Amino acid sequence: MAGEKAVKRIALMGPAAFYIGLIIALVAAFLKSSDLLFAVLAVLGVIVGLLNITIRESGQFLLATIAFVITALSMQLMITLTGVNIMTELTRLAANVTVLVGAAAMIVALRAIYEAAKGR
Repeated sequence: MAGEKAVKRIALMGPAAFYIGLIIALVAAFLKSSDLLFAVLAVLGVIVGLLNITIRESGQFLLATIAFVITALSMQLMITLTGVNIMTELTRLAANVTVLVGAAAMIVALRAIYEAAKGR
């Protein structure tokens, strides 16, 4: 009985880490970025990567992460090149979410590489 409760708690940690990370990324977009902020977002991303994404979901998650990062970077480049002035907070939000999702993607990619190398 106690083991089942522990498993349920652990299963809830992954989604909670993702939502907490998104909230922190949003709130922190209106504050000055810091090393601590990025460290917290990265740790939450690692938790998400370890607890949320299964091997079966790895491909879809990694593709979505690549699409997000490329889109965020290209939008920033296009906005800069066109001279449009956007709020600094939007740039910070994109950077914050990229750290969160990027850390999760790193874990998922490493797990996928390990599974592929294992030769199942």
